[in-house]
Amino acid sequence: MLRIRTVCKLLGFCAVLGGGASLSLAQGVDRVASEEDYFANVPVVLTASRLEQPLNEAPGAMTVIDRNTIRLSGARTVADVLRLVPGYFSGGWNGANPVAAYHIPVDDYGTRNLVLIDGRSVYSSAYLGDTHRGMLDVMLEDIERIEVLRGANSAAYGANAMFGVINIITRHSADTIGGEVSLTYGDSGIQDRRARLGFGDERASFRLSVGDQRDSGYLNVFDDLSLSHLHGRADFKPTVRDDVMLTAGVTYQSGGEGFAVDAYNPLHTVYTNDVYLNGQWRHQLSDADELQFSINYMEDWRKDVAYSTDAFHILMDYGGIGERTNMEVQRKTTLSPTVRTVVGVGYKDEKTRSLPLYATDDWQSFHEERVFGTLEWRFTPTWLLNAALFVGQHSQAGLYKAPRLMLNWLPTPEHTFRAGVTESMRTPSLSELNADIRYYLGGVLVAQEFAARGLARPEKLRSQEIGYLGRFPNQNLTLDVRLYNERLVGFIGVEKYDNAATGIDDVKDYMNKPGFEIRGLESQMRWKPFEGSEIWWNQSFSTLDWENPVLNARRERRPPQHASTLAWFQRLPGQFQLSVVYQFLGSMTWRDQRDWLAAAHRTDVRLAYPFRVGRAKAEASLTVQSAEGSRPFFLPRRNLEVGRRTFMNISMEY
Repeated sequence: MLRIRTVCKLLGFCAVLGGGASLSLAQGVDRVASEEDYFANVPVVLTASRLEQPLNEAPGAMTVIDRNTIRLSGARTVADVLRLVPGYFSGGWNGANPVAAYHIPVDDYGTRNLVLIDGRSVYSSAYLGDTHRGMLDVMLEDIERIEVLRGANSAAYGANAMFGVINIITRHSADTIGGEVSLTYGDSGIQDRRARLGFGDERASFRLSVGDQRDSGYLNVFDDLSLSHLHGRADFKPTVRDDVMLTAGVTYQSGGEGFAVDAYNPLHTVYTNDVYLNGQWRHQLSDADELQFSINYMEDWRKDVAYSTDAFHILMDYGGIGERTNMEVQRKTTLSPTVRTVVGVGYKDEKTRSLPLYATDDWQSFHEERVFGTLEWRFTPTWLLNAALFVGQHSQAGLYKAPRLMLNWLPTPEHTFRAGVTESMRTPSLSELNADIRYYLGGVLVAQEFAARGLARPEKLRSQEIGYLGRFPNQNLTLDVRLYNERLVGFIGVEKYDNAATGIDDVKDYMNKPGFEIRGLESQMRWKPFEGSEIWWNQSFSTLDWENPVLNARRERRPPQHASTLAWFQRLPGQFQLSVVYQFLGSMTWRDQRDWLAAAHRTDVRLAYPFRVGRAKAEASLTVQSAEGSRPFFLPRRNLEVGRRTFMNISMEY
């Protein structure tokens, strides 16, 4: 378990989150957060509103997954862990590109889902604004917990939080003093190796983690993955009122891509490289007043080159480099026993350079200034109002605003009813604004795939939701239910036009098109029926309707109407630990009816045995993923299948 002083430091991890160590109770009295707050049935969360608060007071539905559950799940990627979150589906167009996002068929690159690692957003500037690569920028063993807000949250975080926030919080370096090694081997080419070294004391502590992950991806497709990590974290406490965190790292990935029968997407390897620097400083002005400053930099590089396999052998290059610098200052204040606020300002500079993607060596860029604020007001002992507003000024897409109003009623400490409305936005990526992709043969322009004219404007998502969170102590059970209606306006899609500038017809551009409406019901139950046993049961039901009837007719990007996950974590006699995760996905399509997928099941089983070698803690485990065997996935017409995987892991920590 974490030391209490280290848990308190967790409050300062995220640049976009409030710090401090006080939280408001139902009676309106402040107290210091204890270790039990973070691991109780109603834990303290950091993600929903930039204010740390008990889960039952958060202005939205949330799922919290701690590091022990991550380990027990048998997952090898963050995308796989997120199968434990209602409404989140994991997949990817091939095994080298694992993706998990909310409403994933209409967001299969994760562009509308904000992913944070220690407060640093990890979407790509170089390509499509996607987050799937960014989720590979952390090793599971370094994660303390993952908090997921399900639903719109641009009111707190801005343009990329349209479909929710995945907040990954890594372990404080003071809690990883010593060393760790881990080895995983199995079929499907699985070879994972990891090592960690930590040292220091309470005033200054450091961690260095290195790792390598490999597998052969899906069946019947070239998508071998090789992923290498190097991450460092340092934590300092120069005074009793100050906490400083520094992180840095690099991730290098190579992954198979393409098909032998596709002349314009032939077999080739894509190389990517992410580098980041992240710094956060938290200063306690008083017991009720805190100032926080953060700055981070990310560079993502992509090499994606192939030649068409037809008679013309056209060079196709989708590579480039992206850079993002982000700065933010926020101040959190407790104005009275019933009122708390957080206000802040931020600046982001984002740019990318790619001759093949933009037909120029010049940098394509935008900058964004932002202001935000949240007010939490307990106007009676049982009624809590959360009002938030985010205003951004995008240099290319213009001004956008994202408000939220949420009301929580706590008739008893064990039961919370929630209702509210929010509006979220997604600004166009640099590709959607400026893409210019041309193909040459012998120095002569022969084709132009994209020529964006900068016409795309921000997408808007209008959401209404009601929810319930109940805790039943006598039964060791918690229940979370969310009923929602979300309407997306101005969906950014592809249209064709005749480009008079180059004389080429049917050139693609990104433009706002009719959107869609999603109505759904989600629930998550956690139950501890007896000592050493825990059961998670998630359900999601949804219906999507496009405003364009043609898209409805061809079942465009149709999510499953029903999905369910049942996880059972059981401690057995003799110290053995059994985990079984069963998932059901109703019929769906990632593209259109040509690739309609029938309903599918997946069962993962993990058996582990912890033991000691001298003073070192060790564990050996055997995991079988998709125990039922292979099943069609993503593009059935290309014979893509996910196969059964079996692998063993042994880890030692000293």
